Amino acid sequence: MAGMKLYSLESNDPPQLGPYRLLRRIATGGMGRIYLARQAAPGTDAGPAGPTGTVVDHGLVAVKTLLAEGFVSKPDRERFAREVELAGRVESAYTATVLDANAKAERPWLAIEFIPAPSLGELVVNAGTLPADAVRWVAAGAARALVELHGRGVVHRDIKPLNVLLPHDGPRLIDFGISHAHDHTSSTTTIGTFAFTSPEQACGKKSTAASDMYSLGATLFFLAVGRSPYEQTDHSFGILALVQRGELDTDGLPPELEPLILPLLRVDPESRPSPSDVLRDVLADVGQVSAEPRLPQTWTALIEEYAEQGRQLRDGTVDFAAAEAPTQVRPEGTAERADEAISEMREQLEALRKQRDALVRAQAEEQAEAEARELARQEEEERRRREQARKEEAERRERERKEQERKERERKEKERKERERKERERKERQRSERERERIAREKTETAAKNKSTSTTWTPKAPPKPAAAKGPAKSSGSSEGVGALLLVALVIGALIWHPWDKKDDDTPKSSPSSGVTLSSSSGTTSGDDGSSDDDSDSGTDSYSSSSSSSSSSGGLDDTETEPEPETTSPEPEPDPTEEAFKAVSYGDCLDVVDTGYGGTTKYDWSEEEPNTTSCGYGTRVKVTGTTGDCPTGVGKATWSYYSTSSGERTELCLTGQYRQGDCLLAKHEGNTISSIAMLSSPNCTDRRVPVPYNEILVVTDIYRATGAGAEVCRHGQYDSNTYWSTEVDDGATQLCVKAYD
Repeated sequence: MAGMKLYSLESNDPPQLGPYRLLRRIATGGMGRIYLARQAAPGTDAGPAGPTGTVVDHGLVAVKTLLAEGFVSKPDRERFAREVELAGRVESAYTATVLDANAKAERPWLAIEFIPAPSLGELVVNAGTLPADAVRWVAAGAARALVELHGRGVVHRDIKPLNVLLPHDGPRLIDFGISHAHDHTSSTTTIGTFAFTSPEQACGKKSTAASDMYSLGATLFFLAVGRSPYEQTDHSFGILALVQRGELDTDGLPPELEPLILPLLRVDPESRPSPSDVLRDVLADVGQVSAEPRLPQTWTALIEEYAEQGRQLRDGTVDFAAAEAPTQVRPEGTAERADEAISEMREQLEALRKQRDALVRAQAEEQAEAEARELARQEEEERRRREQARKEEAERRERERKEQERKERERKEKERKERERKERERKERQRSERERERIAREKTETAAKNKSTSTTWTPKAPPKPAAAKGPAKSSGSSEGVGALLLVALVIGALIWHPWDKKDDDTPKSSPSSGVTLSSSSGTTSGDDGSSDDDSDSGTDSYSSSSSSSSSSGGLDDTETEPEPETTSPEPEPDPTEEAFKAVSYGDCLDVVDTGYGGTTKYDWSEEEPNTTSCGYGTRVKVTGTTGDCPTGVGKATWSYYSTSSGERTELCLTGQYRQGDCLLAKHEGNTISSIAMLSSPNCTDRRVPVPYNEILVVTDIYRATGAGAEVCRHGQYDSNTYWSTEVDDGATQLCVKAYD
């Protein structure tokens, strides 16, 4: 006999919950049990039609309680209270109405409307699949229920054929045991049935209203085809994997139902239709849903059988004293009726055996689902752990790579500066050799000129008259004085060396002119240090020429021979002057201040300017070639006077600075008194030119704000001492510290 199955109470079942006396056990789930109970005595008149439209006896209710025996844990009690709250929110014609509840009782309970109707799962198993129009009719009723649930902020999370009852007047959504409200902070991970759950739920992600729509699509597919929309397998793990990947098997789905069902089964939750969209589309296809559904005769017969059993329960014609007799009607006393009752009892016992077997399988499946969820969780944790390990390994390798690159850069920089130092020493030796050769050559030329100049010409004297002895003696004395004067001039020229004053590179400002420093240490804010501006009173070189003529006194008839005419030689080209004039505005020069000129004079590393690319390691850049160069921190003038052309060429220079550059400095006490702003020593040099005694390294370069050296510290735990100075006419601030 098909129909409603009711089971006798067992020793672990309570006889009463609240004001309700328990009559039979309707079902047992993974977390609770549902009982048939009555508040009034049997035979009491039925009440009016309930909110679902089904006429039921309000004294006959379904009471749900927790499966736990004895002490109820706090998490279980909170979960049950949440179900009571959510079920109480929903007062709809498409769900079972909540009548009474007590979540704080020793054994919490919930009394809901008893609906004598089969589930969609039982109808498909016992009466077959539905035609397309009937599927649309069920879809419309379920969509109406979800519109109201989602409108109240409730996500059901376990929509499946067993949780949708179907009385004559339309579908009823039941079992809010794992529902979720959007305003709850508890876990939103699914605990529903794998074959009807959504891919995001199967992956352990958050359940949303779109998850309910996927489950509705799987339920409608089951009504139309008779199976879930996945390849059939006996293993729960296999079903779970198919659901997680969204691998559907839609063979057998009627083409006219594809526009309704397939959009609901999309893997992307955002692309699934809402309940209102489904309701609108169904109504557009079939018009207003009729109160008389187009159901197969086998479906209506099973629904009517449940309804008849409900009427018998209401009227009190069921013998609840008979063991395991779900719908036993009281016998009328005839032998024929007794045989029929015995036969019927045998059928019921066989059905009970099958149902118990099904219960065992269901419990095993739930256990497998729990194990599958745990396995999925462990695999996800392992995947995250491996991903974190890979990330940490990649970060470690990246740090090692950067460290190797840094060491390689430092090595190359050290080699570069060592090559530059050796090159400067080589050029310095060459310059010294050229200077010695030039001095020797000039001394030779001076000696030759001195010999030529010291030779005097004496005019031929006329015959002397006898009476002219006194004047003749006076004339001889005058000639001796002139010769002495000429010798004195030659000796002065040899001492003065005017020909050595050809290269005047005395700067308009000293190497540290205008440098103003502020300092900061890691423990105090630091006092602003200042440097004494060293003034340079260097003078431009000049050349002088003198001519001497000798004259002799005597009689008017004394004849003087004319001096021989001399022709000035054509001046030879000056290579150094040509090198200076070849430099243009914006060029960068391969030259630095060696520091050997001290704090008052630049000592350039080259005899003449050589242009180079303005890249890394280039200190000096040309800002003008017409003279009248500006002064300031990091600025200089490099001039050259050519004795060949008699012209002076001036180059206006400024310094270029990068992080990691090193500068010569003079350290006095706790302050830096001067910095050679155009120097570029090797940072690791142990000896520096006098009067400098320190090598500073540029740690940071900022736009000048007047904040001083405080901005140079790298956090509150930086214990280094910093100084700062401004360059680029006060637009840029350099932070420096002693090179460690």
